[in-house]
Amino acid sequence: MQPWGHLTEELAADLRPALPAVVTATVNAIAEGVPAYAGALESEMGPVVRQGTEIALTRLLDLFGTDSPALDPRAQRFYRRIGTFESKQGRTLEAVLSAYRIGARVAWENMSATAVACEVDTAELVSLAEAIFVYIDELSAASAQGHSSQAGLRDVLRSRLAQALLDGKALTDPVGLQAAADAAGWVLPERLAVAVVPIASGREPTAPQDVLALVEGQEALAILPDPSGPGRRQALERAWEGSQVFVGTVRPPAEAPISLAHARRVQRLVAQGRVPDTRVVAAADHLAELVAAADSELLAELASRVTAPLADLKPAKREALEQTLSAWLAFQGDRQRIAEYLHVHPQTVSYRHQRLRELFGDALQDPHERLALQLVLGLPPTT
Repeated sequence: MQPWGHLTEELAADLRPALPAVVTATVNAIAEGVPAYAGALESEMGPVVRQGTEIALTRLLDLFGTDSPALDPRAQRFYRRIGTFESKQGRTLEAVLSAYRIGARVAWENMSATAVACEVDTAELVSLAEAIFVYIDELSAASAQGHSSQAGLRDVLRSRLAQALLDGKALTDPVGLQAAADAAGWVLPERLAVAVVPIASGREPTAPQDVLALVEGQEALAILPDPSGPGRRQALERAWEGSQVFVGTVRPPAEAPISLAHARRVQRLVAQGRVPDTRVVAAADHLAELVAAADSELLAELASRVTAPLADLKPAKREALEQTLSAWLAFQGDRQRIAEYLHVHPQTVSYRHQRLRELFGDALQDPHERLALQLVLGLPPTT
């Protein structure tokens, strides 16, 4: 027999007058205990949640003294739809289940207090507790099915949308892309950026709700709306804790492939040591370096020409002089700053600079040659 079959219709009659207070207490507890619902319950959704709570608890009382299942087919569909709706609204399954758990606890606290006041015996109190928690478990299970089904479909649609953007469909098929965005429940922003997120084997990052993520092998490609907005960089760091994020330039949706290309370029620059190796590396912070590295063949030819005076030196000596020259150009000849950056004595800086003047001659005073050297050598990471 179902647990509510051991309860009497008389107890149900005693509990009904207190139902409005139980509903109010439940809604307030959900708003306080589940952050995902706090704002929603203050909007037009508040009365809907209240009505749904009232319907659920009223049905529970109607079950007292019967062996009927918690949910008939119609009710089963209804609570599955609730889960589907919550998924579409972006609330996680854990938030939905937390709301149900709070509802069960508050219902028990209030109904048991009324039952004690009506002098029901201990055995009936135990049955009341079992009935409440079994009943709410049935409701939450139905909603979980609806939520999981919708979440799976949404993930597929969002992945397809991400792929369409990366394939340039915003330019070739804007109407179809908008339809795909509508189906995925994602608002196409006026500007976006694409990020490359390397991921460890067996660990898939969890993207923020407004970010489209497409996992391919050992990396995720993430499409970020308004990545330059306040707090966005910190949000990226939190979302992919333990992973580095390389963010492309901010562009219209039609230029998402270009943003992806820039994300990959800045990733290569980090690997080459030409830009700082930080948790989030944004292309927008390193446009000069990206321009310099845009044509690798031309850059290699330029490097061969402007660093020719160092060509015959031993590798260790050449590397030391290149580092010194890069810092000298960046810090405008400030020996103390150069020495601090290179972790050497200022006198060593002076000696190396004298050697560079011997090798390069008047080229170090020529603005065009200095620019060419900076393009080839890059900037010290601390500038």
